[in-house]
Amino acid sequence: MTRSIDPLIDFFLREKGEAVSVNGVQLMALIRDATDKIQSTDEKIIRAATPLQTGNFIDYRNERYLLTSQIDHNNNSCRGRMRKCNYSIAFNFNGNIKWFNGIVEGKTFSIDAGNIISMPDGTITVILQDNVDTRDIALSQRFYNTHQPFKVNGIDRTVNGIIKLSCSLDSISTAYDDVENNIVDRWKYEIAHTYVLTIDNGTTANVLINDILQLNVTATDNGIPMVNPAITFTSSDSNVVSVDNEGKVMGVSVGQATITAQLTYHPDVQTSIQITTAETLTHSYSITITGNPTIRTGQSLSYVSHIYDNGTEVFDQSIVWSLRNQDNSTPVMGSITASTGNSVTVKAGDQSAYINKYIVLTATLTSDPSIQSEKTIQIKSLF
Repeated sequence: MTRSIDPLIDFFLREKGEAVSVNGVQLMALIRDATDKIQSTDEKIIRAATPLQTGNFIDYRNERYLLTSQIDHNNNSCRGRMRKCNYSIAFNFNGNIKWFNGIVEGKTFSIDAGNIISMPDGTITVILQDNVDTRDIALSQRFYNTHQPFKVNGIDRTVNGIIKLSCSLDSISTAYDDVENNIVDRWKYEIAHTYVLTIDNGTTANVLINDILQLNVTATDNGIPMVNPAITFTSSDSNVVSVDNEGKVMGVSVGQATITAQLTYHPDVQTSIQITTAETLTHSYSITITGNPTIRTGQSLSYVSHIYDNGTEVFDQSIVWSLRNQDNSTPVMGSITASTGNSVTVKAGDQSAYINKYIVLTATLTSDPSIQSEKTIQIKSLF
C-alpha cells in the first residue's frame, strides 16, 4: 500500500475495502499486515478516507485493535499502524471497577520505528487508550494480568491518544484480591459470597413406585438463609426417579438414581441425594441441624434438629445432643444450657483464646445411635 493509491482511494475502498468500526463509527478501510514476517504481535496497517487518530479503537473481524502510531495524513486518506488488544485489564478505583482493552507486552516496541527494546524480568508494558477513565490511573496502582499482580511504576503520556504504563510484579493480597477473576482489591469493597446448598431430607431416601417425595432444600449466603433462591433439579436416571422444577421426586421404576440440586445462577454450588425406588419401604432415618454457623463469645444460640424417614420429616423420634471441640481438645469451649424436644441452646465460652476456633454440635438419634448429624460452629469475637 503506497501513497500512489491516494488519488484512487475511493476506488480501492469500493473494490478492496473491508468494514471496520472506528470508536464505534462504521466505515470502510483498507487493511494489510504490517510485515510479511510471522511475529508474536498482530500488527496491521489501516488506510481510510476519513480522519484517524492515534488511540482510536478499531473493531476489525471480531477483534479489537488500538491505533498506536502517528497518523500519515494525505490529501484523500489517512494511514496508521494498529495492534490487536491482547488483554482486558481491570483497574479498581475505590470500589468502582473499570475494564480496559489494552496491549500487554513483555518486550516493548518503539511505536513508530518498531524497534524491540528489552525489559527486565517481571516487568511489562501496558498500552491503553488515553481517555477520561484511563487518566485516573495513578502511580503504584495495582492490577492483575494472567492471575499475577502488577504495580504501575511509570506513566508515559508523551504520545497523544495513548498511555503507556511501565509495570512490575507485585504481591498478592489474599484478603482482598479476586485472583481468579483478575480483580485487585475486589473484596475490600465487595462482600465475598459463600453459598451453601443443603438438601434437608438427608443424603439417601426411599420412595415407592408412583409415590412422591418433596425435597426440602436450604440455601445460605455467608450463613444467612436466602429467600426464594433459584434452584435447578436434575435426575441421573429419569427412568428410575423423576424430579420437577419444584423438587418433587417421583419413583418410576425399581432402582436407584441421584437427584442433584444446584443454584441456578451459581451452578458450581450443588448438592445431591440418592433415591431408591422400592416396592415396599423400610425405615431410613437422617438428621439435619439448622442454626447459625457462628456464635460470639459468651453468646447463647438455639439450634433445631429435623428428623427424616425416607426423606419425609417425622416427629415420633427424639434426639440426644452433645458438644465437643473440633480438634477434640479439652475443656470444651462451650456448653449446652438447655434442651427442649429436638431443640437445644448452646452457649459459647467467653475466653479470648476461643476466638476463631470451632465447636461441633452433634445430634444422635435416640432409637438408633448410628444415625448422627453434626454442625460445626465458629466462635467469633463479641465486638
